[in-house]
Amino acid sequence: MRSLEVIDLEGLPLFNQKQPSKLELQWQQCKQANPWLLPRLAEMARELKRCGHDRYGIGGLFEVLRWETRYSTGDLGLKVNNNHRAFAARDLMDQYPDLKGFFKVREQKPRNSYGQIH
Repeated sequence: MRSLEVIDLEGLPLFNQKQPSKLELQWQQCKQANPWLLPRLAEMARELKRCGHDRYGIGGLFEVLRWETRYSTGDLGLKVNNNHRAFAARDLMDQYPDLKGFFKVREQKPRNSYGQIH
């Protein structure tokens, strides 16, 4: 009788691809629906840097945008999920090298680990 060889599939690229979380997919949809969002956040962050800030919270910028857009949207302003803040901060620091390190972000937990379940 022949013995079967066990093959480790987890190391293969096909089985080791990072799948976006539900929140990541929602963030991508938000950016597509609001293409002006990241450039405007970058503009605001750069203004803060010019005023002497070395770091700032992305949450503060989100709230300012909500305030600024309350009339143009015809309701309470920009509708962006607060859970998207970390994605916005990471995207800003990735896409705008002058903002690298401006926002404090935590290390992302891998999916299927402890923490919030999506």
